[in-house]
Amino acid sequence: MKKNGYQLLARGFLAAVNLAAAAVLAAELMLCAQSGYSQETWKDVIQGRTYLESEQYAQQASDAIYGAVQAAARSSRMEKDGSYDSNRIIRIPDYLRDRTVYDTTPPKGEDGGICYRMEDLYQWSLQGPSIQNRVLQELYHPIGYGSIQDYAKTCDESYNVVVSQVLEAMEILKKDVADYQQAKKDWAYGTVNVRYALQDLGNGRIYTNVPELQGPDTSREDLDGRFFQYGSYYRYDSRTGEVRQQDIGEFYSYNTHSLLTDWNVHLEGEYQVYVGIDTSFPVVDQMARQAEEYEQARMFARSHLKTMAVCAAVLLLTFLYLCWKFTEYIGRMAEHLFLHSRAAVRIVLLFGAYELVQALLFVLFGKGMVAGMVLLLYNLVILGLLIWEEVQRDRLLQGVQALASGEEGETSIPTEHLSPGSRQMAEAVNNLGEGLKSALQEQMKSERMKAALITNVSHDLKTPLTSIINYVDLMKREKIDNPKAQEYLKVLDQKSQRLKQLTEDLVEASRASSGNVTLEMHRIDLKELLLQTSGEFAERFAARGLTFLASYPETPLCVEADGRRLWRIIENLYRNVEKYAMPYTRVYLDLSEEGGSAVLSMKNISEQPLNISAEELTERFTRGDESRSTEGSGLGLSIAKDLTELQKGTFSIYLDGDLFKVTMTFPKAEEKVAENN
Repeated sequence: MKKNGYQLLARGFLAAVNLAAAAVLAAELMLCAQSGYSQETWKDVIQGRTYLESEQYAQQASDAIYGAVQAAARSSRMEKDGSYDSNRIIRIPDYLRDRTVYDTTPPKGEDGGICYRMEDLYQWSLQGPSIQNRVLQELYHPIGYGSIQDYAKTCDESYNVVVSQVLEAMEILKKDVADYQQAKKDWAYGTVNVRYALQDLGNGRIYTNVPELQGPDTSREDLDGRFFQYGSYYRYDSRTGEVRQQDIGEFYSYNTHSLLTDWNVHLEGEYQVYVGIDTSFPVVDQMARQAEEYEQARMFARSHLKTMAVCAAVLLLTFLYLCWKFTEYIGRMAEHLFLHSRAAVRIVLLFGAYELVQALLFVLFGKGMVAGMVLLLYNLVILGLLIWEEVQRDRLLQGVQALASGEEGETSIPTEHLSPGSRQMAEAVNNLGEGLKSALQEQMKSERMKAALITNVSHDLKTPLTSIINYVDLMKREKIDNPKAQEYLKVLDQKSQRLKQLTEDLVEASRASSGNVTLEMHRIDLKELLLQTSGEFAERFAARGLTFLASYPETPLCVEADGRRLWRIIENLYRNVEKYAMPYTRVYLDLSEEGGSAVLSMKNISEQPLNISAEELTERFTRGDESRSTEGSGLGLSIAKDLTELQKGTFSIYLDGDLFKVTMTFPKAEEKVAENN
């Protein structure tokens, strides 16, 4: 008793320790979550990385390289020797095309254009252009001409077109200058810890945010010495494509040339690009602040990770122990429930009774021949009971198998001479069989009623429909001069004929699906039938611009089929192509012999998207044309499939995007043996 009490006390203590560790760990995790640091920061801190080794810095360094290269490209178009160059020349068509600027006035030519000083055009854009009486008030004159009108007359260009180009160039230049000025502020030497330099090897100019490097005598060695001293740097040489870099994240160096080209860099020859990050962070910019925040996160983690690790270890150990004990408790409970279940109790009682009787017989008869005979007889009785139980199980299995296979006839299991447990199971199986039989009969009754309803309604519709068709025909023979009346008669004729066809399709679909069709099987040349059908549909296909391509065997290919039903199948396929194939496409027909069967395939491109499965297309009243803009009934493929299967053939549909393909197979007819005269 004391031992059980100590065990309970120990388990309670461990549970309390587990809860305390979980509470402390949860509190620490909540503090970490409220600290404001990102998951990436915590991941890097836990892995012991410094700020320069972190994912956060790698991303920032990559962005810095990208932005610095872009700023250098802007500077190349706007400045000279580190200052804004107002004397650069803009030829309007070139500037509109690819932002090209010139250091000197470009020569005139047939493909030239009007030119302005960049500063004149920029100041004009700031003051705002003014148009009076459809004439632009020119605050600044183009280079080499007194006005835009003089240029237009001299160069034989449209005045309005030139004015439109000048106005467009003003807006673009104003934005370019604003972007350049903003970039100069954002990437100034005293604003960021990022340093960049773009050296034009064609004229020796350097575009940089480092004042000491502005001079014309700066060499590559000077640039290398300057930038390679930084903690992170990047260098690209356009002459060799050589890249040298360190800790710049995932900036893709092979993009440098294409990026500068896209940003319309203004260079005379080959170039070198340098970008460095002063990782001592002398300037308080975003990188410096984030470096400080990262160090704070590391200090915060040092003071909390040890506590979290200890709590996690305690929680894990106590949790594993408690889970082990809980598993033992669940196992004992499951064992108890298993032992007290009905079947388990019966088996245990029977086994106990068997052993008890054996013990009693041993007590009564002891040892000897008589005792042996009695025990043998007793065991034979037990063996007979086991065999009887197995026979009952076999009867139950046969009944369940008959029920599962759906065999007709008597499927109920006799319950006489069964043990109570087997009798209960047999009655349950019999009830299940009766329920399934009733459901099947109801389904068959429903199908018969449905077929009868379709047939009766179709027959009832034929009489008034025939009258409508006849009267429409009579009215067509009358000489009616009213065009509207003629149009109405045409619509009535079309709709009544469609209703007649739909009625016939309903009857045919009902008979085909129920198998209530009398087949007259004959030997039919399938090749000849297809040739005949193709000839009948040739004009219809041509009317829709369909090109019909057929492939037939050289010799006749005969099948055993009902001629009228086979014609209906093939006609439905051709009608389906006529209604739903995309105009001005090809239709392919292929007839061949494969493995003793005639294989017919027909494929085309659907006009409407086929957003349903191949199985759904063969269901009744299903159409590929969801808008129902065509005259189909949705029964053609269903009828064709049912009639094909009634004639021991197969019918399958394959869809691939808008490709629609039907494949049918029929058993090949046996060759006729010539009779000897």
